[in-house]
Amino acid sequence: MSSSSKGAERLQKLIAQAGIASRRTAEEWIRDGLVTVNGKVAVLGDKAELGQDAIKVKGKLLSAPSQRVYYLIYKPKHVIAMVAEDEEGRTTLKNLIPRIKERVFTVGRMDYAGEGAILLTNDGELTQQILKSKNIVRRYQVKVDRTPSQEDLARLARGGRIEGRVMQPYHVRVVEAYTRNALIEISFEGMGAIDVRKYFELKGFFPEKVARVAIGHISAESLQPGAYKRLEPSSVKALLTQPELAKKKIEKLVGAKEAKVKALSEAALKSDADRKRKGRPSKITPKKISPIKASSNKITPKKFSPKRK
Repeated sequence: MSSSSKGAERLQKLIAQAGIASRRTAEEWIRDGLVTVNGKVAVLGDKAELGQDAIKVKGKLLSAPSQRVYYLIYKPKHVIAMVAEDEEGRTTLKNLIPRIKERVFTVGRMDYAGEGAILLTNDGELTQQILKSKNIVRRYQVKVDRTPSQEDLARLARGGRIEGRVMQPYHVRVVEAYTRNALIEISFEGMGAIDVRKYFELKGFFPEKVARVAIGHISAESLQPGAYKRLEPSSVKALLTQPELAKKKIEKLVGAKEAKVKALSEAALKSDADRKRKGRPSKITPKKISPIKASSNKITPKKFSPKRK
């Protein structure tokens, strides 16, 4: 059912542009037979032209949104990151945004146990650009089960591979160190749906809490769990046009000279271990690995700080 018009586009793209759902969800609807074009059930690969063809999604005529909107929400733990009803009756983001009248969807995903910043919008085209971007820095704060040693920080900064995907931190620092645990901040550049929890487990930690505190320069540190705020279109588009804004923000937090952590190589760690076995002092210093002292707390937002034990 492919349209021959020059203005025709794939149905999943048109549905996303209309602000009903993401392209991935639109593809699922097409597979399930929930999309029709001019009265005929559509299949993946079909094209149509909005305004020329009668495109219906779940029986409702598709039309372009009158206004693009953008929101930032702080997803609490144990809330499903979707703007729809859950079949099992669990809380979703839809339950937290009753005052948002536009039909919005999430930009990217977040696991059930995770929390923090998620963008909501009805701009399907911009959503795809953000998800595909290799320059956006996403910043996380992770509460771990112990105070990290310098070797621990070196392993975190060195990067690793999760399910075939290389994960290389842009920066790593200790925000707060306590007797039995610590709050570590880490960021990754150019990654959308990443499993930070698995990354820390790979490095030998038990992550007690994982919070995404910022997407690019857009921070959720002032929001309480469940709260949201409307964003200016120019601010959201700057994620793509000015990715350096996030890096400058990180530089202010940890110091421009050490914003990007250079992890020690495997050879350096092995050499240091050999020195220790021979009773010689270690050559590994905190300055090489941690951009900020563990005792510093002047920039730590209260809502992300774990309770002292």
